[in-house]
Amino acid sequence: MAGPILVVSPHLDDAVLSLGATIAGWTSRGTRVVIASVYTAGPPLEEVAPSMRQFADYDTRRAEDDAACRVIGAEVQRLGQIERAFRPPYLTGWSFFTTPADRSGFTGLPAVTAALDPLAALDPVEIHVPLGVGNHIDHIEALLAATDWAIARGWGDRLRFYEDFYALAGGMRAKHFVARAHRWRHWQSPLLRARRLGVILKTIATRVGGPPVETFLDPTLRDASWTVNIPPGADERTQLTAIACYASQTRAFGGKAGIDRALRAFHAWWGGGEPVWRATSV
Repeated sequence: MAGPILVVSPHLDDAVLSLGATIAGWTSRGTRVVIASVYTAGPPLEEVAPSMRQFADYDTRRAEDDAACRVIGAEVQRLGQIERAFRPPYLTGWSFFTTPADRSGFTGLPAVTAALDPLAALDPVEIHVPLGVGNHIDHIEALLAATDWAIARGWGDRLRFYEDFYALAGGMRAKHFVARAHRWRHWQSPLLRARRLGVILKTIATRVGGPPVETFLDPTLRDASWTVNIPPGADERTQLTAIACYASQTRAFGGKAGIDRALRAFHAWWGGGEPVWRATSV
């Protein structure tokens, strides 16, 4: 029997936000899907600045994620790592979207890579990881750990890449070496349907800094030819129902209604599904 599809999710909501319709379609047809969320633990709430507590309340966030994953039919694995926001030296402002000068700046990379090792027992048929659109330091660290881990095991051909939620912003796509191959005209932007979300993501896009993601990737990925396909059977309705479970997080993106409108437009632009990329020379 073939192993499951493994989806590596940086934070507790990323897989559902970015690939939830596809996952729901897979599970509805009997495919086993395991979501491995990387950053799922943090410091005591009293040690966190009040402005960041909605992101550090992991009791709430794990409960939300349990509910969302039940909706889309996925199993849950948690790697117990602490996201960069809560590891000293602490980041401030928009620095979450600035990559370090070199790989040594991803201080959690060895621990994340090691935390993936027990998942090898799943013998996954495919391993889906974020593309790193938007330069969020946690997303890039998770991407590097997962691709290093897979390639070291000889599983480079199993790697697939989903677009981070930040890829809804055209400015983010333009800065990414893979996603920029497919960009929309201004009047086709999904963010025209979600003004508050649009302001948030466009503001982040202006703050993206540091070396681009391809600087850090294994050469077999950096120098590959990239192709994209849309897995059939995406279940958008179930995804949007699952996203509603993340009430503590959707407020940070301007509210659930705007997210729904933007994702519907995004899926429609892709012909009714979510893009999955592959580095074809791996």
